[in-house]
Amino acid sequence: MKNQLIHKPSILDRIFSDKIWQSYIVVVLAGLLYLNTAFHDFAVDDGIVIHKNEFVAKGISGIPDILSKDTFRGFFKKEGKDKLVSGGRYRPLTLVVFSIIYEIVGPMAPVYHILQILAYAFLCFLIYKLFCVLLNPHFGDSASVISFLGALLFAAHPIHTEVVANIKGMDEVAALLFSVLSFHAFLKAADTKMPVWNMAGMIWLFLGLMSKENAIGFVLLIPVGLWTLYRQSFSQSIKVFFLLLVPTFLFLIIRAQILGWNPIAGQSGELMNNPFLKFANGKYVFFSAAERYATILFTLFKYLGLLSFPHPLTYDYYPKQIPIQNFSNLVPWISLTLHLAMLWFIFKWKKTRPLWSWSLLCYLVPLSLVSNLVFPIGTFMGERFLFMSSLGFAMILGSLFYQWKIASARIIQWSFILLILLYSLKTISRNMDWKNDFTLILHDAQISSNSAKINNAVGGILLDQVKDLKDSSAIRKNIVKAKTHLLKAIDLHPFYFDAYNLLGNAHFMSKEYDIAAQKYEFVLKYLPEDSEALNNLHLTLRENGRNKGMVENNPQAAILLLNRALQLKPDDPETISLLGVGHGVMGDYTKAIEYFNQVLSMQPESAEAHFNLYLTYMNMGNTQKAEAALAEAQKRDPDITKKFNANR
Repeated sequence: MKNQLIHKPSILDRIFSDKIWQSYIVVVLAGLLYLNTAFHDFAVDDGIVIHKNEFVAKGISGIPDILSKDTFRGFFKKEGKDKLVSGGRYRPLTLVVFSIIYEIVGPMAPVYHILQILAYAFLCFLIYKLFCVLLNPHFGDSASVISFLGALLFAAHPIHTEVVANIKGMDEVAALLFSVLSFHAFLKAADTKMPVWNMAGMIWLFLGLMSKENAIGFVLLIPVGLWTLYRQSFSQSIKVFFLLLVPTFLFLIIRAQILGWNPIAGQSGELMNNPFLKFANGKYVFFSAAERYATILFTLFKYLGLLSFPHPLTYDYYPKQIPIQNFSNLVPWISLTLHLAMLWFIFKWKKTRPLWSWSLLCYLVPLSLVSNLVFPIGTFMGERFLFMSSLGFAMILGSLFYQWKIASARIIQWSFILLILLYSLKTISRNMDWKNDFTLILHDAQISSNSAKINNAVGGILLDQVKDLKDSSAIRKNIVKAKTHLLKAIDLHPFYFDAYNLLGNAHFMSKEYDIAAQKYEFVLKYLPEDSEALNNLHLTLRENGRNKGMVENNPQAAILLLNRALQLKPDDPETISLLGVGHGVMGDYTKAIEYFNQVLSMQPESAEAHFNLYLTYMNMGNTQKAEAALAEAQKRDPDITKKFNANR
């Protein structure tokens, strides 16, 4: 009798067949991949929703304002500026959570990062559990394997780094998490026939919508999934659709009461808030319809490329990183063909390959909401916009690996593991770029080199560093680099007023006061109430006046500049004092005394003003008044004479 060989299952076999192993691995992988973000600082948009948001910074007492105003209102702090993006934004739920955390721990970035990691790991677990149930009618015991593969691909995909490594991305995580919970609840309702689960499903979706508006896509995805994948009757699925409309209409009514009734009202004329503008004949004009839709199709094609090969990654796809397209180019036509093919396969496969059909729908529906096809979103594209859609991609790829595994089990298992490993390495390495503003912006500027926004951001970062530098050559180097990036930002966006303000600052730091003043004056020509440009111009005129009078010994030019500075800020004692010095140098002692007394009326304890009176009276030959003024100065600062002599 021949000995029969007994096949002992390998570790891989056990993993691919044991649900407990699978759920643990999904959760652990999702958490470990982002563990290196736990002690990162805040970066880029984190300030909008946490430490720079006045309502969140109030803690729990700020919640009423969060619930009753545009999401960006607490950051911009001025009525109207929060509406720069068409239609405004109403995503209060995550800000409410952040305000509660802020009440307890304040602006401790690691606490928010850890919460983000836990939420993401929980989301990946829910996705795995959802598809284990959802796919069971079609795939039986194999449902858990396909769900495991899809959940792992979703958890590891590097395209999610912008959402998970950036705390502001909690709105994306929460929107998908609550949408998946809603899906779970309606599956429960289908199994148990208990109305309470329908109610739970509606509540979960409402919370998803309060996290971010794109959860609205699940109003379609849930009933279609119940019909095609879970084999619920068409009439029951329609019933679920109408149930989901209840929280949707409730959310839309609340949103409209706060932001207004037209979600696409008033397209912005500012390039950073409306990328579909081009500079022609000295002004910005809207893209033609052909240019607009060709560029949208181009970005949709780039999304497919990033899902398939997620490298390089950048947080910035602002103008003109995405070039203007037209239909004479081939890529928009390829993109149109691919996306029309997806729509065709959704209908063709709804019965024969329902998972692929639903997954394609899951990819297209959320993406359509952020594609600029339905309404403008303020930018061409962003990796965060793929977060919800990537679930469809992960499930299709997971099911493909499952089918290939049947044909050649061991090779496909190891191929899948290799892909997860490559995804994981890319995710972990990309996370490091998100450590803080400095590391992220300087890294991504190398990738998004044609983005006006990131060149402006680099300029700002380099100038911020100057205050911490001691070496004069390092300071000059930073300023020169900043000017280069800011000039490029202006070249890309000729009316980029933020860049003009920063470029003015760079010239101010270089003591190129005349050039700095020109930059601020350009801003004020178009934005006469811009407080930053007004303040900067005042400081520039004042320091230029100081320089003309004290360095170049040109008091006439100094007085002209200082008078202009005084017009901008009539109550600035420093400008008034410098005017007194200028008139004193010119021998107009009466006018000089008038200015110094004006300073003392605002700052009675100013030792410098008393000492300037002393010098003026001495020059006039009025010894008695000079000695009295000197006594007042020394009473306030015994070392005033030494300081004056040291500065001569």
